[in-house]
Amino acid sequence: MNWGAIIAVIIYELATIIIVSSIIARKNKKRGSEEAGGFAFAGSGLPASLVGVTLALTLLGSAHNWGTSQNAGAMGVIAVWFSIACVVMMVVITQFTGPWIRRSGAKTVGEFLAHIFGKKSGALVASINAALGISMCALEVETIAVTLAFLTGWSYMVCAVIGGIIACLYVLLAGMKEIAWLNLINAVVMYVSLIVVLVCLCFSLPGGWDGVEANILASETPWYTSMFGNGQLIIGFAIPTAVGASLFHGMAQTGYQPVATAKSNKEVKKSLWFAGPVNGMFCIIPALIGVAAFSIVVYRNAGTLNMTPAMLKDLLPPWAVALLAAGFLGVDLSSFAVMALAPSTVITHDMYGIKNPHATEKQQTRLIRIIIVIITVISIVICNLQPAPVEMVNWIFSFGIPVFVMAVIGMWWKRSEMATIITFVITWIAVCIWSTFGLQNTLAAGNPAFAQLHVNYVSLIFAVVLGVILTAVLPGKPGLYKGKGRKKAEASAEA
Repeated sequence: MNWGAIIAVIIYELATIIIVSSIIARKNKKRGSEEAGGFAFAGSGLPASLVGVTLALTLLGSAHNWGTSQNAGAMGVIAVWFSIACVVMMVVITQFTGPWIRRSGAKTVGEFLAHIFGKKSGALVASINAALGISMCALEVETIAVTLAFLTGWSYMVCAVIGGIIACLYVLLAGMKEIAWLNLINAVVMYVSLIVVLVCLCFSLPGGWDGVEANILASETPWYTSMFGNGQLIIGFAIPTAVGASLFHGMAQTGYQPVATAKSNKEVKKSLWFAGPVNGMFCIIPALIGVAAFSIVVYRNAGTLNMTPAMLKDLLPPWAVALLAAGFLGVDLSSFAVMALAPSTVITHDMYGIKNPHATEKQQTRLIRIIIVIITVISIVICNLQPAPVEMVNWIFSFGIPVFVMAVIGMWWKRSEMATIITFVITWIAVCIWSTFGLQNTLAAGNPAFAQLHVNYVSLIFAVVLGVILTAVLPGKPGLYKGKGRKKAEASAEA
């Protein structure tokens, strides 16, 4: 065990957290008071660069690092399509849904849905956003634990506890401003670490990258080296991942929370130039590393989740292991931070705010911090009970698809709260029956074509068909941004 590397990584993570949070706390103290929304939304005063990097790293976590390596071990280089999907998602959030929600003045997606349809729809979306956010926090703790175990050799649960505590501190001390500046630092570290690892592997892989390619081409999966994999993977993985990521985060608190920190909609739209490249390029190297691990039989036998850490630990020098661990921890910590802050904000703003509408900023901040601690504990407890990160993330995405579909219908066509609630509930039930209760597997046993009917397709079909038909036949009001409503919203945004 390399204690020097372990100590260096932990000191780096804690030092950056403490230094950044101390600077922010000192600046807040000089102002004499805590600005409105300072903890959860950074006072809505961040420039495009910080908004873009924060958005990129918020949605760059467990599914991108070890998750993509694991996915590459299972399906090949086509795993990089998760990054392509995330670039599409960044376009949707920064150019469309983020500015749409900001126009209404809403601080949460639940509040926005309440503006469109009514309080019941808003409460339903707030509840599902909170639950899904906590599930994603558990995924981040899972990969934080894998990274620490990779570095230390300690047991998984010990690493989950230590990682959970560090992750909690990442957001607990100073909130969204702390996250934004830490993300900027970690964005640099994570890319430097990946490039260094790639260079090291060029000299340490048996036979180099040519050897990896030769081993793959000689195996039963020669398409592992192709970015397009095979037709089944394009239909069953690449396309539904892009659809799910874009529609879920486009209308989820996890995607909107960083957007709400911006100075203006102009800064939100400019943030794409930072969010797109920082997030979109990340999966390339983890996918290559995962394929390299798969090409070596001794590591392949360790299983898709463990093969990449095992290979890297054997082939990399200790200092490179430490650097990679610091980079991967930064990725997961940044993602956990907003994944924990988003449901905490939803619970405080959309639930506690209804009960106590006159709560002060100090009271709301205290409650958000308490909820973050509770979410951290829950995430540590359940982090070992979930499936592979990418598989779990795609399942979570399917729950957000009907929210996106109905929000678009309600903004630009017609608003019917009854149609919205019925569409949500039936689509979510269909998603659970299809995937969680094994209907897809049962049907696929008789007809292999059903294996390609991804849960995100099922969610999209139910949402569009039910949403359009029910909205058409049930009574409702004109769309929120339709006709005069759009002019009123634009005037409100300018004000």
